[in-house]
Amino acid sequence: MLKSPVPRVVYILFAIVFAIIVARAWSNVKGTDALQPSLPQSTVQAFARQQLDALQPASFAGNQELCGIIYETSEGTLGVTRQSEGDVATCDISFFDEPGMVPVASFHTHGSHSPQYDGEVPSLIDIQSDVASGIDGYVATPGGRFWHIDHDSGAARLVCGPGCLAQDPAYVPCADDRIAEIYTAETLAARFTAPRFPC
Repeated sequence: MLKSPVPRVVYILFAIVFAIIVARAWSNVKGTDALQPSLPQSTVQAFARQQLDALQPASFAGNQELCGIIYETSEGTLGVTRQSEGDVATCDISFFDEPGMVPVASFHTHGSHSPQYDGEVPSLIDIQSDVASGIDGYVATPGGRFWHIDHDSGAARLVCGPGCLAQDPAYVPCADDRIAEIYTAETLAARFTAPRFPC
């Protein structure tokens, strides 16, 4: 009795479809060279500034941190992940693993102004998380300050001061608060353990 050739044809079709799927997946996986960032830090910083400035009003209104990841595509353009919503003082950034995209920086806001929260400078966790993840970070404060965290040096540098980004209408500057232009994890720790300024 002859066996029907149909199963063999079905197997061949499955094999062809599988081969096409594998070939497409392989062609989408970029080598290590293709996953290296190529854009200068100044370009990423300007892009981060735009993203944070746009997020500030929503961050103030919800009194919460908003955060995300800036990535560079294999074509050399910048994009952002969908923003994550945090709480008053934290925001969990979820990383991604997409072919042809490489994360180049984190960014987050510091919510609305509060005299109980030292929100005009990056936190220790801000610096530590960027150093650990191996990408730079950008931080917006309620007063409209814009900070850059260099993951290589582990230092946060003030890019521009109050009003540089959208500012919380409830923000009240503190005359006795001396904010440095550069902080390391050590100098931030010293700031946070020192007696609070009377504001």
